[in-house]
Amino acid sequence: MSSSAALPGGAPLLCAPTPAGHFLFGHLKPYRADMLGFLARSRAELGDIFRIRLASRSIHILAHPDMAEQLLIKEREHFGKLSELGEKREIGLSLVLGKGLVTNYGESWQRQRQMMQPMFHKVQIATMADAMTEAGSRLLRRWQQVFQPGQVVDISQEMMRVTIDVIGQTMFGADLLDKTDFVGERFPLLLRYAFSSLNNPLLLPSGWPTARNRAFNRSMKELDVLLYDLINKRLESGTPRGDLIDMLLAARDPDSKESMSIQQLRDEIATIFGAGHETTANGLTWTWYLLSQHPEVRAKLREELETVLGGRTPDYADLPQLVYTRAVFEESMRLFAPAPVLPRAVLKDTSVAGYSLRRGEVAMVVSDLLHRHPAFWREPDRFDPERFLPGETQLQHHRCAYLPFGGGPRVCIGNHFAMMEGQLLLAQIAQRYDLQLLPDHPVEREVAVTMRPRHGMLMTLIQR
Repeated sequence: MSSSAALPGGAPLLCAPTPAGHFLFGHLKPYRADMLGFLARSRAELGDIFRIRLASRSIHILAHPDMAEQLLIKEREHFGKLSELGEKREIGLSLVLGKGLVTNYGESWQRQRQMMQPMFHKVQIATMADAMTEAGSRLLRRWQQVFQPGQVVDISQEMMRVTIDVIGQTMFGADLLDKTDFVGERFPLLLRYAFSSLNNPLLLPSGWPTARNRAFNRSMKELDVLLYDLINKRLESGTPRGDLIDMLLAARDPDSKESMSIQQLRDEIATIFGAGHETTANGLTWTWYLLSQHPEVRAKLREELETVLGGRTPDYADLPQLVYTRAVFEESMRLFAPAPVLPRAVLKDTSVAGYSLRRGEVAMVVSDLLHRHPAFWREPDRFDPERFLPGETQLQHHRCAYLPFGGGPRVCIGNHFAMMEGQLLLAQIAQRYDLQLLPDHPVEREVAVTMRPRHGMLMTLIQR
């Protein structure tokens, strides 16, 4: 930091505090062992902003809504995507998603966002409700046919199955159920690899023939086969279906009037495919876990479902009345944030709360810490859906205290899609089943872009 760096009042900028670490590897070991636990302990010791070092990579951790607001909204021009760091090799999600909407930046990103926004407008999303509940009905029929009463199943895999079905039917006009096992195995591997490339700069580049790199490259090839097959079948059929693929094929650059390249189509479809099933599946999985631990909440949920639905399948018109159902899902995403960390590249020297951030470093908003901040949430570790009921005051009104889908202009384009899907599937399944956690099953958070249960979620199916 240069000696001239200072606050407006003339006070010099400070270096953010840092927890004790290894002289060479910094905080790499505790971070990789239990990232969220390590960050929570460090916040309790050092405050809402601190700096960690992962070998050669410096990351500033931001854990206060004001700081998140500065980074994501008020001074977003100072921060960008990791691809803008100009590193010699790609890191993070761009390894898997290329230059899709989540990873792209600048004018190109703005054009992409404007082009894709109509597909995710509330009015358009409303037309997809029936496809979501049809996928839920297929899942329930399968449970009745395949599983015995009281059988133990991995609910995380089952939720992945139903959300893959939803995204296939709503966005791609395709039945992807036969791809469930592939996606359930390969996509987590790809996300873990992408996340590790950000967190561990000591990893060898993907071109080196290590076992880990070979598994990543093999899975990438298999994912590409799936994605290009979707594209080529649509190009060959010539039959429009009014879905995302059609919209992308019809899109033209506003300046050049050129259509998307096949590579760009692949990146956009990979982005919507990945984000469209992974986050909601994990959100529902954690919701079933929380409900199994809180029978009083489950009883209130059941009461609302019986009152509003009377045993019938929910539809879009029911959503305004299913207020407690929505609150349950929202509170679950508070405690188990779908995207618990939001990394950004520092594009120019700046400061946050009086601490210096230098160009080329990484700043990371940790939504998991925002969602549990004691200054903004009463009893922050308690599962209490009533925080989100209309008129309740437990939710402190800071626009960045709750960021299940990110914030600012880059807020997740599919947030309304995910909320409707989560609310409908939660209602539909809870009508028919109570899901009980298998005794002694280890429940541990794993962060690999999204937050999933490290050991799956083994639960007993109890039909109502």
